[in-house]
Amino acid sequence: MKHYCRIILVCMVLAAASGLSACKKFLELEPTDKFTGADFWKNAADAEAGVNTGYSILRGRLGNASIYTNNDFRPGNWNFWLKRNFEALSRNLLQSSDLSASDNTHALRESWAAFYQAVAMANLCLDKIPAIQDNTMSTAYRASLLGEARFIRAFSYYLLVTHYGDVPLQLDPYDSKLKARTNMLQVLDTAIADLQLAARDLPDGYSDPTNKAVKATKGAAFGLMANMYAWKAGFDKPRAAEWWQKCAESCKAVMDLGMYRLLPYTREAFKEIFKGRSDEGVWEISMDANYGNSNGAFMAQWVLHQPILATSTTLFGGLASEVTIKRQFIDYLYPPGKQDARFMLWFDDPYSTINPQSSMFLKYSDIPDPANRSFDFNMIYIRYAGVLLLRAEALAELGGHDAEAIDLLNEIRRRAETEEYTGAGGDELKDAIFRERTKELMGEGQRWTDLVRTGRVMEMGECDNYLSPDQFERRAWTWPIPASAMRTNPLLVQTAYWVQ
Repeated sequence: MKHYCRIILVCMVLAAASGLSACKKFLELEPTDKFTGADFWKNAADAEAGVNTGYSILRGRLGNASIYTNNDFRPGNWNFWLKRNFEALSRNLLQSSDLSASDNTHALRESWAAFYQAVAMANLCLDKIPAIQDNTMSTAYRASLLGEARFIRAFSYYLLVTHYGDVPLQLDPYDSKLKARTNMLQVLDTAIADLQLAARDLPDGYSDPTNKAVKATKGAAFGLMANMYAWKAGFDKPRAAEWWQKCAESCKAVMDLGMYRLLPYTREAFKEIFKGRSDEGVWEISMDANYGNSNGAFMAQWVLHQPILATSTTLFGGLASEVTIKRQFIDYLYPPGKQDARFMLWFDDPYSTINPQSSMFLKYSDIPDPANRSFDFNMIYIRYAGVLLLRAEALAELGGHDAEAIDLLNEIRRRAETEEYTGAGGDELKDAIFRERTKELMGEGQRWTDLVRTGRVMEMGECDNYLSPDQFERRAWTWPIPASAMRTNPLLVQTAYWVQ
């Protein structure tokens, strides 16, 4: 018990130090001693504070460690110019000292601990909340809070698996025994079981608009489940059809809720989508400055320049982005002569030859404080457009459902005012859906995960940072387990590729 209490106290201190405060109910942290004191876990307010702290731990790490951006930059389809840290990332040099150069990219190596802090908080909530005796706490509300705790735990394990592969599975808040790594598919099975219970008990939505998309709901639970099944389909080939079927069903469960819709891609509406809390948002990490949050490691700071964002005047008089999209990548996604509203809305001057760094990626261009480079866009992990495309992908993989898969693909294309897909099924359709996900979800922390789970990370034409089959087998797609974790837990064995 003492060992576990120390974990929680460290967790709370780190959260407080990371500035994880926000709106008064959902995002406010409690004093660090409350969670292990005898006077805590007495009423509904205590239960809510415990659950909200789980969200805050995730927010603190994801908002300060370039984790969200990692998935877009690691494939290497961007020009990083003088950004040695991102250049190292895009060449899979994850143990390079260049990763510590700037922008908190070094903190990516240490994200393991923060994710386990969120797991620890969720475990404590799941242990303590059922025993709270408070007559004002309805059965439904208690169940909903437990659903949120299960979702936080499942999401934390999803991040751990997609970043590290096999990871220790910790479910008991009082078990202080060191654990070896558990097969990642087994970890996801446990997380899916959590999400199935969570989906039963969570609400469709919340009456308070500040909670929209940033607190767990049925849609978030089903959406996260769908992503887990897609990952399992990629790594458990003998049962791939089973997992694709469950992925398709989970996506359909999100659709059947009737809580989400595609918003038009107009100049104003797209800014609303990517600010967060829109009708398209299914699960997001809150980063709204109105509630005391801002993101110190967000893509916008590297892909924009003056007059949208204050930048160094030493770079083409301030008219230069630090990171720009590569010409061959944009031509791959948007062939010249093909109309697409996303190209017109999201890219500025991508073909400049006079100033090679004048290009801007405008998806996150609604900056509240350009002078101070403060970013308060939510980190969108599950968006309705992504759910539709994931169902289309699952149906295409299953075969026999090409018509519906094409309809879903074309629903996304019609919104983007681009030509509809009229090709055949099979591999041609799968390729079209994958390319559409790449276009639609650019900058939303999905690309590396998509490349890995589909095996396309081994295709030279899909990414510059491609892996050989041998590298993939030795899991070069992961992050190395941090040295600090290896020192603390001698049962951990480093991933084969990173034993160098």
